[in-house]
This record gives sequence, structure tokens and C-alpha cells, in this order.
Amino acid sequence: RHERDHDSVAEVVEIRAEHRRVRQAMAGLSRVQRESLELAFLGGLTHTEVAERLDIPLGTAKTRIRDALRTLRTELEVDL
Repeated sequence: RHERDHDSVAEVVEIRAEHRRVRQAMAGLSRVQRESLELAFLGGLTHTEVAERLDIPLGTAKTRIRDALRTLRTELEVDL
């Protein structure tokens, strides 16, 4: 039982550290990239819905999301 408790605590610590890393990486995005990414992934909107919500062309929404993901990937890989 003690080993299981330790594993749970270690897992919680690891998850919190990962969340902190993602929040820090998100803070490094431009406002428009962060807004587009949050709508798509946290809000569950499609690229078309993000474009409509932000009143921007679909291609612009796709570019913002793609660039944001690329930036996050780069930032999170550096920390590994």
C-alpha cells in the first residue's frame, strides 16, 4: 500500500510539472495564436468555427493554430 501511495504522489507531481511547462509555453505565444489555439483545443471548435468566432479568414485561423502548435512543440521539446 505504501508503494502505491508513493506512486500516486509522484504521478501528481509529474502532472503538475507538465501543466506548468505547458502554461509557460502558452504564455510565450502571441495573443492571437493563444486565442486561436484555446478556441480550437480547449473550446473544441473546428478551424472554420475559430475563423467565424474571430471574424478572420479560414486560412488565417489555420496558420495561427499551426504556428502556435509549432511554437509549443519547439518550446516543450527544449525542456525535455
